[in-house]
Amino acid sequence: MINKKIDELFEAIKNSNEYQEYLNIGEVMNQDEEINKLVSEIKTLQKKSVNLEYNNDDSYKEVDKLIDEKVKELNKRPLYQEYLRRMNNFNDMLSESSSNIEEYINSKI
Repeated sequence: MINKKIDELFEAIKNSNEYQEYLNIGEVMNQDEEINKLVSEIKTLQKKSVNLEYNNDDSYKEVDKLIDEKVKELNKRPLYQEYLRRMNNFNDMLSESSSNIEEYINSKI
């Protein structure tokens, strides 16, 4: 019985407007070459920074500055801003659902 209700919950989440909007904007964003290039560059720079810092190489600070510049550039893009907005809406819905479940369980215990 519990598994069935959990499956119903997941199905409701998958069919929610918030999740569908998040998926849709993700697909659109994945087709934007400039955004994908920036994200890839940021990830590469982050790995480099972590390795430099791990090896006590202070040049990681310069790499971190580059990362900040790339992130600012990414955050200026309206499509990416919309992606973040929809992602936050979906995360808020999940958080609220989780909180409601927790409150329900606590009220029954």
